[in-house]
Amino acid sequence: MSAKFNSLLSSSLKRFSTLFLLIFILNIHFIAGQNFNSVAHGNWNDIQTWTSTNDCRPNQDISLGQPPISKNSGCPVEVFINHDVVYDGNVSGFGSGVFSGIGIGSGGSLLFLGDLTIDGGGSTPRIELADGAELIVRGKININRGVEIIVPNNARLIVDELIVGDNQPTITVAEGGALVVKETTIIKDKAKLNLNGDFETQDLTFSSGGTINASSNAGKFDVNGDLLINNGTLNMLGQSRIQVTGTTSTGQSGQINFKNTSSGLFSGDVTLSNGGGISAVNNSGFAFEENLSMSGGAKLELRNFANGIVQKDVTMTNGTIDLSNNTEIAVGGKIMASNGASINGKNNASLNICDYPNSTKENTYHVNLKNNAFYGQGCFALPVVWKTFEVSLVGDEIIRLDWKISKEEANSHYEIERSYGGIDAFEKIGEVTAAGWSNVETRYSFQDNQQIGFSGMVYYRIKQVDFNGNSSVSEVVGARIAEVITKKMEWMAYPNPSDGSTLKVKPVSGSASGPVRARFLQASSEAVFQGELGMELDQWLQTRIQEAVKGVCVVELVFEEEVYRIKVVRL
Repeated sequence: MSAKFNSLLSSSLKRFSTLFLLIFILNIHFIAGQNFNSVAHGNWNDIQTWTSTNDCRPNQDISLGQPPISKNSGCPVEVFINHDVVYDGNVSGFGSGVFSGIGIGSGGSLLFLGDLTIDGGGSTPRIELADGAELIVRGKININRGVEIIVPNNARLIVDELIVGDNQPTITVAEGGALVVKETTIIKDKAKLNLNGDFETQDLTFSSGGTINASSNAGKFDVNGDLLINNGTLNMLGQSRIQVTGTTSTGQSGQINFKNTSSGLFSGDVTLSNGGGISAVNNSGFAFEENLSMSGGAKLELRNFANGIVQKDVTMTNGTIDLSNNTEIAVGGKIMASNGASINGKNNASLNICDYPNSTKENTYHVNLKNNAFYGQGCFALPVVWKTFEVSLVGDEIIRLDWKISKEEANSHYEIERSYGGIDAFEKIGEVTAAGWSNVETRYSFQDNQQIGFSGMVYYRIKQVDFNGNSSVSEVVGARIAEVITKKMEWMAYPNPSDGSTLKVKPVSGSASGPVRARFLQASSEAVFQGELGMELDQWLQTRIQEAVKGVCVVELVFEEEVYRIKVVRL
């Protein structure tokens, strides 16, 4: 029996050893891969842009020349970019198959000159930018698989149009990073944006769900058009702040949640419908500069010292306003509740209405109050109603502030406050006398020319002071001051001499950005460029030096109305 047992044990061990060896071999096959690294500025499809290494076996379909856009099988591919790389044309299926990831190093950039679609199957790629990196799409980027894109400090993701699909993709913008969408951003079901840096878009639409978590204490969240949330969630956390220039609407359970000390400024009409809603808790708040409409079971909820302002009318054909625990809503117009609309207040909550005589009264079935809650006349009489506040550069060190006020009550003056580099050190720099009382639009301006020797972000806010000494503060608006050049700049071309593979230009000291005109001259030939300093100009110069014959060339730059000429030797 013992011999039989030993025989069974030996057989089992052999099977286990064979299985373990098979798993080990499969694991070796899985982790083996091929790395493509950029070695020069250039085009994605140019083999001179890349070098590659691999630990793949010969039968694993090793990619040759340039990295593939997608790869169905074979040796996994990972791409590392430390130069300026351009892909010319539209891309579909980017990163599918065994494409395991792409990394853009500090100072590197990847530019797509058409639409970019990230879809397909296989391993889930990770797209990660290093400090100072850029990913630019001059078209539409459609992300429809579970990829993760990370934008760290000082990195930028810039696209014309962004669609974050319903296959669990995630975009994370770290503090100091920026996501800029020039047109529309569409968030779909199971998509997620984590915003701890800057996010700017024209329109923002939650088409079928999805989540945005905004938690930046210093970054901006600007929707320059309309905000539409259908069956999705926007979470404003920490000290984050959103500003919406156009209209805002929720429907099909769309939700905006303000928590901690977050806030929102909504310049257009706000519409809550079809089960959608807005909540504010724990010292957070919002301001609606136009009307609020509620219907279809929508809900507006404030708890625990939250506050809200509606500068015009509230219309409720259905839906609920719930106020509790020392919260307050101030309405500059009237409230009209009908059908199944209800207003509930408890525990020292209050709803103050300027035009109470024309509003739904407390003694109707629409209003339910308990535990010292208040509903009724209580016009908060905003001393000013802000319409716009903008800053603009008018010179190297001069910033102009312009603001419009649509209404003023007993308004004494405005104090202009400035903070360098952040929003935690405001100081008064000037004062402008106010109109006092006005029911028509009034325009004000102030010019700040005290930026001696400073470059970077500068922030402004305006303190309004009424005749009784009470004050309120505007939103915070920032502007970027470029490095001040006190004498004519000096430029250098490098490498110089050039072997013809690449050519770039930069200031001898410091940095520069902005529009530039350039000419490349050699003998009787001439090429002309007009565009932006940086990658656009460098790509153009690389093409010119590659086409040049051996000898002396001249690069002529026209930058900020100054003309510079640089001699370059082509070997």
